[in-house]
Amino acid sequence: MRDHLRSAETQIEHWERPEPNSAHAADYLRHLQANDQVAWEKFLAEWTPRLYNYISYNLRADDEVEDILSETLLAVVQAINNFDGHAALSTFVYSIVRRKIADYWRGRHVTTELPEWLSMDDASEARIAFYEVLSTLSEMSQQALLLRYQVGLSVTEVAEVLERSYKATESLLSRAREQFQIAFLESAKT
Repeated sequence: MRDHLRSAETQIEHWERPEPNSAHAADYLRHLQANDQVAWEKFLAEWTPRLYNYISYNLRADDEVEDILSETLLAVVQAINNFDGHAALSTFVYSIVRRKIADYWRGRHVTTELPEWLSMDDASEARIAFYEVLSTLSEMSQQALLLRYQVGLSVTEVAEVLERSYKATESLLSRAREQFQIAFLESAKT
């Protein structure tokens, strides 16, 4: 049993953060597509916290975040065999989660009231200011900034997730950064 665990640990270490379009990434993808348990355990260990953080920005209630996370992970499992590996795995996964979040909001009536999480005692003024300013930007600008700077995707990957050209995404990010900076500085003055 201990040897089996050591073998699984070695395999998991072998798949640490593969570079997009590398032989390592292709090998990792083949293992996922072959339903390799060790590969899926590695995937879940790496992706669950990342996706949870991304979803929790877009949804505030923990039960809603967990529902969307579950739906996203299920959709990844169901769609992985159709993924050809030409884009980065992160692009594939974030495209799915973005669609799941959009589906969620399409099915809900969105109010303009102050979200409950902003009134919690543990919310810092800086955090409140950050989210208030971010919420003044367009949905596309918010998603672009989050994918680029919170998630850490490249501009190319953000473009693929948002289904935009590289140049359009570059322009969107530039405008969004400028708008955010101006709005944030203005909010700090008040």
